[in-house]
Amino acid sequence: MKIFLKYIPIICILIFALSCKKKTTIIDSDPLDDISEIPEIELLEVSPLSVLQYEDSISFKIKYLDGNGDLGEQDPDIKSIFLIDNRAPNDLIFDFHLSPRAPLDSEIAIQGELDVVLNNTILIDDGLGAETATFSIYIVDRAGNQSNILQSPEITINP
Repeated sequence: MKIFLKYIPIICILIFALSCKKKTTIIDSDPLDDISEIPEIELLEVSPLSVLQYEDSISFKIKYLDGNGDLGEQDPDIKSIFLIDNRAPNDLIFDFHLSPRAPLDSEIAIQGELDVVLNNTILIDDGLGAETATFSIYIVDRAGNQSNILQSPEITINP
C-alpha cells in the first residue's frame, strides 16, 4: 500500500501533462489560408421575380470569395461576369465588366458582394403570353479560373 501511495503524485502529474494540449487562437491560425484561388460565388437574392419585357430590370445579388484576389480587370472591354438566359443559352449571354476587387500587384484573399443588373429582358415567343426563365451566373478571374455556376429561381416575364 505504501508503494502505491508513493506513486500517486507521479500518476497525477502524468495525467495532468497528457491532458494538456495547445489552444489555437485567432492569431495562430489564419482562416483565409484555406480559401481556393478559384473564385466561389453564392446567390444571395434575385429581384423582382416578375418583370415586364423591355421595361423592368432584374437584380442578382451575389457573394464572392477568392483566395488570391485576382477578380476584375482594369480594361473595361474585358468581361468577367457572365449571365446566361437558360431559355436560349447559346444566344442570350450577357457579359459584364468587373473592376479589380483588390490591387493588381497583390495576392490577398477577398470577399464581398456584387449587384449584377440585367436592364431588361424579352419574351422568346410573344404568342405564348408570359414566360418563365432561369439564369445561370458565373465569374472568371484574371488567371482564367471560372467560378461555380449559380442558377437563379424562376422569373416570370410578362408581355
